[in-house]
Amino acid sequence: MQYENHNVEDLIKYYSKISPNDAQILNIKFLLLKGNYEEGLNNMFLLENSAKKDKDSELFFQYQCLYGQVCQMLGLTGEVDNVRNNLNHTKFAKATAFTDLALDKTSFEIFTLADRAAILRSAIKNYKRTNNVVGSIQSNLWLAETLGNDDAESKIALDSALSLLKKSDPGVYYAMLIDNYFSKIYLKQNNVLAAFDLLEKYRDSAKDISNMNLKADFYRNLATSSARVGDFSNLDHINRFYFTIVEEQNAKRAVARAMLVNHINKVNDEKLKSQKYLFRKIYITIFLAFICGFAVVYFLYRSKKKKAEESVVETDAKNFVIPDKTEKRILKKLEEFENKQKYIQKNVSLKMLAQQFDTNPNYLSEIVNNHKNSNFNTYINNLRVDYIVEKIRQDPEYRKYKVSYLADECGFSSHSLFTKIFKNRMDLSPTEFLQTFNE
Repeated sequence: MQYENHNVEDLIKYYSKISPNDAQILNIKFLLLKGNYEEGLNNMFLLENSAKKDKDSELFFQYQCLYGQVCQMLGLTGEVDNVRNNLNHTKFAKATAFTDLALDKTSFEIFTLADRAAILRSAIKNYKRTNNVVGSIQSNLWLAETLGNDDAESKIALDSALSLLKKSDPGVYYAMLIDNYFSKIYLKQNNVLAAFDLLEKYRDSAKDISNMNLKADFYRNLATSSARVGDFSNLDHINRFYFTIVEEQNAKRAVARAMLVNHINKVNDEKLKSQKYLFRKIYITIFLAFICGFAVVYFLYRSKKKKAEESVVETDAKNFVIPDKTEKRILKKLEEFENKQKYIQKNVSLKMLAQQFDTNPNYLSEIVNNHKNSNFNTYINNLRVDYIVEKIRQDPEYRKYKVSYLADECGFSSHSLFTKIFKNRMDLSPTEFLQTFNE
């Protein structure tokens, strides 16, 4: 499943005859591993009703873990906390529940460090007992990574993984998994040549890996080590691979996040309707109290929904390497762009500005994030608000204009968007801000 996955569909069909629920969970995990979040969520929703029929069942426990994993991937931390709280009260032993269904380390990340270590120790014992080499390699490596490089048990686990790799030759994926792990250690130690030598040999084979998180991490480490050893001939090529993965996963996560938020809201709506029906049968005094409580809950729910729909999943690319010369050139052009107040043009976009600067949109986005402490859209909108605020302060004529004119003057195409951004920036609406001068 991790590498050369053309036989996975037949494998899952066969496994479904033995254990249909486990096969369904396994299929969902594989879809998430490949970054097919939307399809994975659709399959997970189909499993939800069956899992929730018996909250003391192992299926419900497995579903909760899967749901928590998805919420963590999509940044819904509040839901992750709820799942973690539910799992802390489960009667199932966490240390024995994941041996067959743990495809990647994100399966464990909703648990505490101690629970993760216990799960992996149990998996290692089971894999050793059943002579499952690839499972042993994977779980030993993740235990080493979980415990940290300075832990004695971590070193033992890592040695076991290396020994099994040398003896068994389980394939490209597991060799790359271990070498990628060591490359990060070497980069921290500033042994960049060793890191580069480990990663360079996987440049072509990495494209066949299903695990999108590992693939992105590999290309980022390869880009970093290539830049630091001075191998710039292939750097642009590696960068394109890395940014393609980042952009595609970012877009897919955004769609999946909105999809999951809508599902959560639908479930919450159904619960609220059920509660409303129940409380209609209660005494008038309790019913009135319920109405007050319901109003508060509904307000919070609407606020949460609005924030969830506006949020965008961003992928951390801070370790990406941009040549110093390129970075200085782009920063100088940004300074000229600000000084000439070109940001008030309505057609300003990341792609357009990158073309004017003769650079990659990804480079420009990364530099804005690092040096302006915001994403590109926020950066442009803040410049526009600051521009119109200065005009209002310096020129009394601007205090007589309508808000719609001010919005158009500084480059906003939408009156409502201007009002929202202005209030976020100034803690006052445009109308309130103008009133401070007219009083």
